[in-house]
Amino acid sequence: MELRCYESVVVFIPELEDAQLEEQIDWVKGLLEKGEARLVEVENWGRKRLAYEIEKKREGYYVLFRFRAPGTVVEELEKSYRLNGNVLRYLTVKRKDRECEKAQKPEESGGEG
Repeated sequence: MELRCYESVVVFIPELEDAQLEEQIDWVKGLLEKGEARLVEVENWGRKRLAYEIEKKREGYYVLFRFRAPGTVVEELEKSYRLNGNVLRYLTVKRKDRECEKAQKPEESGGEG
């Protein structure tokens, strides 16, 4: 099965405490693991103002997940997002394979110098 490169940005509700946000991030990681995806990178962008009000909320926690997975994983992932009351919005896009490679290179090189 071919693994393609994907990015998924998830906006979580602003009421989450730090520990709860970490639980939500671990929840997404678990979904990816269960789907036999390979996590490349997770970026917590922090609490940001939304472009427009969603469900009477003006802010949200943005988290980017970059991963390699078979196409079937995305459908299951987004279904789980829809069922999670802590998720305000999400967007998953297929990226070019080199996008995943770029994300991995800094870790693999062991730093500069």
